[in-house]
Amino acid sequence: MLGTLNQPDRLRCPARSGGPVGPGSRSTRIRLGRAYVAAGLLMIPWVLFLSRTLPAGATDCHWALAWVGVDSSEALALFATGWLLLRADNRCVLAATAAAVLLLTDAWLDLTSAASRGELLIAIAMAVFAEVPIAIACAALALRLTRHPFPPAAETAGTTDKQEEQRCL
Repeated sequence: MLGTLNQPDRLRCPARSGGPVGPGSRSTRIRLGRAYVAAGLLMIPWVLFLSRTLPAGATDCHWALAWVGVDSSEALALFATGWLLLRADNRCVLAATAAAVLLLTDAWLDLTSAASRGELLIAIAMAVFAEVPIAIACAALALRLTRHPFPPAAETAGTTDKQEEQRCL
């Protein structure tokens, strides 16, 4: 299914915005859109409940595993972004978006879980000089490729890197 993202004609829909967002009817898109909006709105009372009932402090036996998992996910998303970008694959939009979200989440968790002043200063430095700038770069890449996707491979066959760079400007 993901292989069809580079081939809009296989989805029988235009690649530009304003047309259908994928397979299915307009009513399906509207129902799905409403369901996602409702799910987001229903999360608000849950978040409020959690903010009032969760303990101020907690001990976690799997703290190291949780952080290794977050950082491993970031590494995988960044690697996938680069790999797909090198292949001129429009799916790098998905990987870049995931990387941006993971990096911002990591920065948030670092800042909110810092136990001492020293840990907080390190978290601020990591957020300001690494996590947030890389997340912004990933989001910018995703937006750029959403507006100007790579052409299908058949259209770029035989072009040089210089010609490809000029096409993207």
